[in-house]
Amino acid sequence: MYEPPWYDQDLEQAASNAAQRFDLDDDEARELVEMVVDALEEGGDAVGDAAWDVENEHPGVPGEDFVEDVAADLGYEDLL
Repeated sequence: MYEPPWYDQDLEQAASNAAQRFDLDDDEARELVEMVVDALEEGGDAVGDAAWDVENEHPGVPGEDFVEDVAADLGYEDLL
C-alpha cells in the first residue's frame, strides 16, 4: 500500500491524541492506532472486531470510542 509522506505524521498525531484521551503510553497508543487503521482500511466486520480488540487488550479503554476518535483524527469517519 502506498503511504503518502504525511501519513506517518498523521498516525503519530492520532496516537498522541489517543494516548492523552485514553491514558495510554505512546507505544501502546501507536500500536492500537495502527490496528484500527488496518481495520478501517479493510472495512466491514473488521472495524467492530478492532473495537473489541482494543477493549480486550486494554480493558479500561472503550473500544468504540477509541475507533471513532482515530477515524475522526485520520479522516475515516465516513466509513463508520
